[in-house]
Amino acid sequence: MTSRPPSQTQIENPEKRLWQKFVGTGLLEKAIKPADFIVPDANLPDLGRTDPAEAMKQLKGLLVAPCYTRLNAKWRKYKQRYLSNLTSLTIKSQTLDRLRAFAVNAGLNGDNYDLVLEYLLDPEEKLESAKQAVAEMPSGLDNQDQGKLLLAKLNLRPSSQRYLLSQLKHSFNQGWLACKQTKKRTVQTRDQASEEYMRIITGISEVKDAGATER
Repeated sequence: MTSRPPSQTQIENPEKRLWQKFVGTGLLEKAIKPADFIVPDANLPDLGRTDPAEAMKQLKGLLVAPCYTRLNAKWRKYKQRYLSNLTSLTIKSQTLDRLRAFAVNAGLNGDNYDLVLEYLLDPEEKLESAKQAVAEMPSGLDNQDQGKLLLAKLNLRPSSQRYLLSQLKHSFNQGWLACKQTKKRTVQTRDQASEEYMRIITGISEVKDAGATER
């Protein structure tokens, strides 16, 4: 029994599938405003069911030239990123500055972030000199992410991690009590109380260190 060759409609067009993904992202609708239509109150057809060439042809007849040019550029950029196997990575501007500075100090191309990240993930040599050069640069992490990073860096045993979290909880409770007991709640009062509390905490370690030295 001889099987029939697939019909034209059965053969999937990779570019059409990519166009359907592009339409599905909502980039098309977001980029079109009511004023972009040549005819007022016009509506977009179902462009996800057609191939990109036919869809762009329809759009050209519906939209003013600047809007069509903008959409055409979005589609070409989307397709290029897909074909190049590229993806977007969203990071804080401060983190990007640190990556660039690290790349320069490590002798890498600061604009090739694949190279920089691969170097960090699989280093062939110690990174201390390059890391030290960017250590004092501001971080874009918020307090919650800084805490996660600290725990990951310390790689503490479960018991040590419990001790650390217990100290953080204790500090929060002390702050809560101090806030209830004070009548002044200015920034200056808060900072003074914070400094006093930190003196107590660091004073404990200083006493211990002094005792260890005497022995």
